[in-house]
Amino acid sequence: MDYQPVLNFCRLRLGMKPVIDYAQSRRKLLGVADLPIRTVFDVGANIGKKVRQFHKLFPEATIYCFEPVKSTYETLENWARQQNGAVQAFNIALGDRVGETSIHWNQEHSGGSTVLQPSSERQREFVKLPVRMETLDSVASRLDIRDQIFVKIDVEGFDMQVIQGGTNLLERAAAVMIEIAISESPTDLPTFPEFMRALSDLGYMYRGNLSHGFVNGIPRLADAVFIRPPATRRAAA
Repeated sequence: MDYQPVLNFCRLRLGMKPVIDYAQSRRKLLGVADLPIRTVFDVGANIGKKVRQFHKLFPEATIYCFEPVKSTYETLENWARQQNGAVQAFNIALGDRVGETSIHWNQEHSGGSTVLQPSSERQREFVKLPVRMETLDSVASRLDIRDQIFVKIDVEGFDMQVIQGGTNLLERAAAVMIEIAISESPTDLPTFPEFMRALSDLGYMYRGNLSHGFVNGIPRLADAVFIRPPATRRAAA
């Protein structure tokens, strides 16, 4: 059944255009879901909420997900083991170097755990744990990867370092989704224009923001989507 006439009626005649457009953008990941994705890298997977969404959107894809916090990883890995090999979980952090480092585990909100040093005002919220760090490229070099590739990065302020350690893979990928701070308040985190330049240098164009994180009605974070222009994408293997 063709639902498009109904959707058009709701959008244009019933004034539901903002609601329907938003729902469609979330469902399609701003068009990423229309690509023949065969490999997904989820960097900062936490317990796997987005991994489950990716698994439904891209049922033919192999998904590699990365979560450094041991307790959170165990929840992720338990689910991954039930997916008949389609999802593989790694208990490591990703960044711009290979070696040992620490993760600051947020006991109240595991999704807020970070490799970065918390501010002195917030240090009591975190427990420092030793973790292994690798780069996206070092891990990818050991995997049998099929094009086309989608990379999602959400590592609480350490995202630029993940990009710097994954340029070879990112030059091959078709799309990237990355959490970016867009607050106008002073911060040491990379700015939105810096991410734009870094990903533009890797051949991407900015597609838009999939969602925002708000504080008192002001957007502070955005899940930004970047797409490689069709003419420069690799064919699916």
